[in-house]
Amino acid sequence: MKLVDTVAIIGFLNPKDRAHERSMEHLRRVSSEDAVFVPAVSLIEADLVMKLRGYGDSERQTSWHALESEIPANKVIPNSVSSIYHAVELQKQGIDYFDSLVASLAKETGSAVITTDRKIEDVVDTEW
Repeated sequence: MKLVDTVAIIGFLNPKDRAHERSMEHLRRVSSEDAVFVPAVSLIEADLVMKLRGYGDSERQTSWHALESEIPANKVIPNSVSSIYHAVELQKQGIDYFDSLVASLAKETGSAVITTDRKIEDVVDTEW
């Protein structure tokens, strides 16, 4: 199983992002490959990133509308209570909040994470 990190979501949404093309490929895998999923927390982090970067409500809605066809509801997976518990341990090791949640979910499910994030790379298998 593979989990798509926020890096790919943000890259998909921003045509000026240097990883835009590769991010588009990764997001398209969500609907075309059975074993590629998006952690719910990656969606929440992406929305927070947009909000912090000054995206207005209509811009955020436009972004989510663009993502709807790429990320079907049945391909979004939640963190379990156990994975959140283990995320706290990762946070104690210096991994940020959202990265720890993605990494702990990956550990729990035996998944690789589709990301360029080196902090996640230090904890679980990754690919880009």
